[in-house]
Amino acid sequence: MTLPDPDRLGVWRAFLTAHAALDKMLSHALEEENDLLRPWFEILDALATNEDTSMRFNDLAERVMANPSSLSRQLDKLEDKKLIVREKSILDDGRAILIVLTPLGLESWREASQTYYRIVRRAFSNTLTDTDVVALNRVFSKVLEAD
Repeated sequence: MTLPDPDRLGVWRAFLTAHAALDKMLSHALEEENDLLRPWFEILDALATNEDTSMRFNDLAERVMANPSSLSRQLDKLEDKKLIVREKSILDDGRAILIVLTPLGLESWREASQTYYRIVRRAFSNTLTDTDVVALNRVFSKVLEAD
């Protein structure tokens, strides 16, 4: 087995460290200010930014990159907090489950998105030049194509 060259390995490690640091900042702020776990925010964000504030379970799992059992447990907690409801889809044979954002969930998302995007701006996007944005888009596109 050959390791990546030291420069590329260094960039990889820097990426992981930066991601972990930003995740920690986001998680802390969302819990402190909005009483939401970061994965809960990601779910609410996916629903709130979808056309009709609902998604099929499998589509939501793919969007938030969660395995179904983990997502199901997260949805249980959000349902307990009355931020989402699960409904049978009327668009097909009724076997599909729709995850629907409640009005309380939408309000919670609106408040939490201010926290979330404040942290993203402060710790990430405000530090990037236009050249950085182009380069990162190019890099992340290559990474996603490799999958």
